[in-house]
Amino acid sequence: MTKPSPFVCLSIFTFSIMLSGCELAPNTAEEAKITPVRPAHWIDNQLSKQQINSGKTAFLPLYDGFMSMAARLHLINKAKYHLDLQYYIWKDDYIGNMILSQLLKAADRGVKVRVQIDDQNGTQLDDKLLALSQHPNFEVRIFNPYKFRHLRALDYGFRMKQINHRMHNKLIIADGTAAVTGGRNISSEYFDASENFQFTDVDIFFAGQPVENANQTFINFWNDKLSYDVRQTLNDSGHPEMLKRLRADFAREEVDETELKRRVGIAEKQVAEHLKKQPIYWAPAYFVADTPAKARPHAKNGDYIYTHMLELMGEPKNHLELVSSYFIPTQKGTDYLSMRAQQGVKIRILTNSFQANDVAVVHAYYQQYRQQLLKNGIELWEFKPYIVRPERTWYEIMTGDIIPAKNKNSSSLHAKFFDLDGMVFVGSFNFDPRSAYLNTEVGLVVKSEDFQKEISNAMNQFLPRVAYQLKLNEKDEIIWLEHQKDGRTIQHVHDPETTKFQRFMMNLVTKFPGEWLM
Repeated sequence: MTKPSPFVCLSIFTFSIMLSGCELAPNTAEEAKITPVRPAHWIDNQLSKQQINSGKTAFLPLYDGFMSMAARLHLINKAKYHLDLQYYIWKDDYIGNMILSQLLKAADRGVKVRVQIDDQNGTQLDDKLLALSQHPNFEVRIFNPYKFRHLRALDYGFRMKQINHRMHNKLIIADGTAAVTGGRNISSEYFDASENFQFTDVDIFFAGQPVENANQTFINFWNDKLSYDVRQTLNDSGHPEMLKRLRADFAREEVDETELKRRVGIAEKQVAEHLKKQPIYWAPAYFVADTPAKARPHAKNGDYIYTHMLELMGEPKNHLELVSSYFIPTQKGTDYLSMRAQQGVKIRILTNSFQANDVAVVHAYYQQYRQQLLKNGIELWEFKPYIVRPERTWYEIMTGDIIPAKNKNSSSLHAKFFDLDGMVFVGSFNFDPRSAYLNTEVGLVVKSEDFQKEISNAMNQFLPRVAYQLKLNEKDEIIWLEHQKDGRTIQHVHDPETTKFQRFMMNLVTKFPGEWLM
């Protein structure tokens, strides 16, 4: 008997997939209610109540990994009623599992926990999420799941238009009253705890009226037809033994009471020292977000976060500072920034250098706009692929584990914030086509000249240490200035630490029409 050719087998396989349908099964998840606001034990002094009643928001910028982790653990451990979490990436690592174990403890004490993760996260947490869903107080939903989760190339082939939209949101809300948003996902490298490299990022803690808008955003995504119960996504209801085994796994990672007291003492001391230098601000603030409709084709203008940001912040008249890990201004955006600079707006931009960028193709599309930006007087800086961190990070002090110096200092910018004329945005939004049109994003807009000045002063102080300054020489060619501690300046004539082949590939990539995907 003649064996069918590989082509025939592939054709039959493809045809069978098409017959089975490329769309997801109807969503069977039940519609949930919005989390009620329960502020009593969060806002318990009269002065804070008066501030909130007057329309102000309490907020605290979270610049380092330790304080960002402490803020999240504070929300989880103090919550009495509800915890709602929404993330793009949640890894099966030290930080990812620590947060999951703390959420399980919250569920055990009666807190209703809801966790929503975009399916771009992959299958690494499937078993643990299914186990947690066995708990009566713990719900997990997967946003915009892949149909062929273990053979995702098929989704790219048959469902590209849908799966190209991702939920890039980063948000945790406690009791509908206090929240954290920003650029950090849930993974060790976002909190200075990775053995490979560390992301430099910014989050913001906030309490007040904007949290109500964050609650509404969460429930809109939670109830959306693209938000599937993890049990339906995995086609597996699970069983109680899974949760028992997960508890045992978490218990093995826990420390004894003496060690726990030591770590808590260290943490409390670090938080107290931080709050002495960085007090909580009070100012008008607004939570902004894309609607889940943006995760489907044909979204309307009102579904886009940038529409709301523009309404609140307006256009820059005097000052614009923009920090974006992935920065692709497009030709239209470059022309706009150039025009504003020509009109006298002082513009400063920080993004990743080639070696610091964890998505090299993004740098390729960005680099073609640098010369025009510089010619129009825009200040441009590129983050170095390494920054010197403390001799011992909080993670090393807490756990006793040692991160090799090279890996501890290896870094990539992941922050997304900008400030203009007394207004500041901190969130998940990058200045690139993907954040603008494909991914959903969230963030907080704050009206505070003091906060803006803090950011500007910090950038004045730290940019020469952590970034290359780009300039044009007398031939209008780009040069990179690397400022040294001793006052010397090293000049580079091409992207630092790149090879001729890498630079050739950067230019070659831009010949292909892929910018809209970045």
